[in-house]
Amino acid sequence: MDHVTRRAALLAGALGAAAAGLAGPAGAAELTAAERANVKLVKDFCATWGARDFDPDASAAAYFAPDANVRVLDTLPFVVGPAAIGAAFKPFLQHGERFQVKFLDVYAKGPLVVTHRIDTQVAPGQADKDMEMVGVFLVRGGRIKEWTDYLVTQA
Repeated sequence: MDHVTRRAALLAGALGAAAAGLAGPAGAAELTAAERANVKLVKDFCATWGARDFDPDASAAAYFAPDANVRVLDTLPFVVGPAAIGAAFKPFLQHGERFQVKFLDVYAKGPLVVTHRIDTQVAPGQADKDMEMVGVFLVRGGRIKEWTDYLVTQA
């Protein structure tokens, strides 16, 4: 129960920080070097999704901590570790899909990075599908330790 309580507190804090951060840059403090590195890590990870040769196993191994907890969508259960994370991506890629990411806003405070973005699902022979997403990432030691994506809207 303590683990769930910590996660709920982390999520509540991250979403509150996102709301404050997404409100606009007025009075926003400059990011620290560590925060800039965390933002770069998260953006680089998201950029891998759009590659024609996207390999979810290799991406998970490169960007996630060995004990990372991830929900690729908030309605799905958490998976733990790079192998499970790579496997969690595969149902979204069964027909050659890839996801191009357009960042609308990114907020970072300490180890937390919150992304507000449009993920465009591109699939052979199908119309592109835009999804507005908010992602909450916890970065520790240069790796993503926790991540949950929240679907805002789907066109």
